[in-house]
Amino acid sequence: MTAPHDSTPADPRVEVAREYAHADPPGRHPHLTGILLMCLGLVLINTSDAIGKLMTEELPIFEIVLFQSVGLILLAMAVARRANPLTLVATPDPWLQGLRALFQTASGLCFFAGLKVLPFADLVAILFIGPLVVSAMAHVVLGEHVGPRRWAACLVGLAGALVIVRPGMDGLGWAAIWPVGAVVFWSAYIILTRRISARNSTASMMVWAALASFVLMAAASPWYWQTPQGWQWVALIAIALMSAASNGVTIRAFSIAPASLLAPFSYLEIVGATAFGFFIWHHFPDGWTWAGTAIIVASGLYVYRREAQAARS
Repeated sequence: MTAPHDSTPADPRVEVAREYAHADPPGRHPHLTGILLMCLGLVLINTSDAIGKLMTEELPIFEIVLFQSVGLILLAMAVARRANPLTLVATPDPWLQGLRALFQTASGLCFFAGLKVLPFADLVAILFIGPLVVSAMAHVVLGEHVGPRRWAACLVGLAGALVIVRPGMDGLGWAAIWPVGAVVFWSAYIILTRRISARNSTASMMVWAALASFVLMAAASPWYWQTPQGWQWVALIAIALMSAASNGVTIRAFSIAPASLLAPFSYLEIVGATAFGFFIWHHFPDGWTWAGTAIIVASGLYVYRREAQAARS
């Protein structure tokens, strides 16, 4: 899964990048390398999600999330630079770590449930309200200052989502509850990340999220397991590896280029989702979806701009 792609400073990938940043090889401007890596990460996650959508037609959603959690464990081990991630389980916030992991798992389940019933591009467009929801939650839960302009941007973004969903007007209807749920759970995960990041290492938080998701899905496997056949094994392994690789190269991108520069490129994901949706499922977003997407992107870019201004001051 990709969880809703929020590249504001709250994004755990940014925190990982700060902790593990190192010099970029000479010969190319690091910002250009960061942009290229960001785009590579989007290609990988688009491809992983497209394969995931195909798999939702053949295998239980829980099984897909189980394999994706394996990819998260591999990434956590790489970031931790330790062969045994269990050494990082010690934490002063076990309950918050567990709750945070539950939010991430719930977000993944909602995401794949949405992939199963919604057009790819429409789903991704709704996920773009993530940064706006994080801003609102940060004010309510953490007491962070959100000025009237950013509140207005959040409301505009919500309006854009409603344009895509169009309840009662032959839009996405009740099926849109899945991407909205994915955004809400992911935003709660981001907020808890902010809350406990000062007391826990980034590697510890990644290991907790990865292991908790894997343990939950593995424990429930007797009730849903369906043995993959042939290419299904290849597809599930590809989802795990591509998801991990996407997060890895994105972390690297944030380590060598400013988040404010890279954040707008995340909106290119709608291009990949549209291409996959058209060539595989022969679906092209209608005018309402493009209009709603434009509204969400504009409001999101405004929030990014305000975040960058606040960081500079």
